[in-house]
Amino acid sequence: MSRKLGWWMVMLIIALSNTKYSHCKLVWEGSIGLIDGFTSLTNTKKHAYGQAFDDEILTLKNNFTNGTVPSFSVTFFFAIVPEHKHKGSHGMAFVISPTRGIPGASADQYLGIFNKANNGNSSNHIIAVELDIHKDDEFGDIDDNHVGININNMRSIKSAPAGYFDKDGQFRNISLISGKLLRVTILYNGEKKQLNVTLSSPEEAYYPEKPLLSLNQDLSPYVLENMYMGFSASTGLVGAMHYMWTWFVLGNHSVPDLDFPIPTFPPYPNPNSQVKRTVLVTVLTFALFVALVASASSIFFYKRHKMVKEVLEEWEIQCGPHRFSYKELFKATKGFNDKQILGRGGFGQVFKGTLPASERLRGEQIELVLKLGVLCSHQVATIRPDMSVIKILNGDVQLPDNLLDIVKAEKIRMWSEITYRGSTWCFEYTRVHWYLDSYGTFYLPGTLRRDLQVGRVMANDV
Repeated sequence: MSRKLGWWMVMLIIALSNTKYSHCKLVWEGSIGLIDGFTSLTNTKKHAYGQAFDDEILTLKNNFTNGTVPSFSVTFFFAIVPEHKHKGSHGMAFVISPTRGIPGASADQYLGIFNKANNGNSSNHIIAVELDIHKDDEFGDIDDNHVGININNMRSIKSAPAGYFDKDGQFRNISLISGKLLRVTILYNGEKKQLNVTLSSPEEAYYPEKPLLSLNQDLSPYVLENMYMGFSASTGLVGAMHYMWTWFVLGNHSVPDLDFPIPTFPPYPNPNSQVKRTVLVTVLTFALFVALVASASSIFFYKRHKMVKEVLEEWEIQCGPHRFSYKELFKATKGFNDKQILGRGGFGQVFKGTLPASERLRGEQIELVLKLGVLCSHQVATIRPDMSVIKILNGDVQLPDNLLDIVKAEKIRMWSEITYRGSTWCFEYTRVHWYLDSYGTFYLPGTLRRDLQVGRVMANDV
């Protein structure tokens, strides 16, 4: 077929998928959605319906038409892919409605058009061409594979088994649930007041001359001045994908001659694959969540550790390490082993630990700190070095030359919680006596507490 459309034709081309005929905005409602690039009025949800209506108003009658409906034609292409190969759901329909979408519609046998309360009401002003794949005795359906014309009611005014008449006038059956692309043409002759419906396969080069359905009925009493065109479909206990591909509205009683490649629609989604996909998505989401939590926790504890990590000052490096990291303490106490417990102090358990030989303090370092302790404990405020202690520790300022005379005059005897003995230290309050006299400075061996602080050096009268 070649594409031959006269310039005098007023044609509205509406596509429900990504085709070159897409020129309008569609309003979606219900379970409609895209599947592999094709628009499906329904998904795998049961007892659901979907609708797609043109957003533009269609003026079917006005003063120029004397209140009657003029000639028009609608051609649309669709495919129904059932959940089970030989059993359909409920079906779909082309709808002319006074509203953009049909609020309050029901699924199942109502095809998303009517409901139990308004079915049959003359106030509906709805004309539909149904493609029914479920036999409902309630509405007098002839079978589970038929086409019908409906006005304000789910009971068809006229219906026929799905198929077409070939060149010889022989009827050929068509399965509505074959999953293949099918074409429906609706022609209304405004002069003859006749509505014809033809079903055919676009794979056939021949277009049927004889319509499947022909209804002699004036549509004017059933429609309003402004109407909307669209599609609706529903599912019940059994699912089906109702694919809409493209549709055309012509402003006269004619059939467009079109030529385009025929698409292949995706099969009905496998429930097992959906479950696997859901499980996979859930697992991946959970794994991502765990990874994010782990990363956040790592960053948090790293920053926390970095904030509390002690940085040795220059004077500490020169005078010996005065603080220990947790790693060093853990190693020195053999993992805070119970055998290393010396007792309990005011702040909890007291452990004994041993540092490597490289961590030993020099005697002169201890002597310097203790001498500073003497000065810092002096009763006369003007003699205490105050902040110059740091400078003395750094070697920037020397101790007073008359330090021994100062000590003798005050009869100071020092004691400290700090003792020194090789490379061993503990958290125990152990006294070590330092005596300052005219002969110099002596010390009694003991155990060194490495969190050495000047403020811990105390002085008493002899």
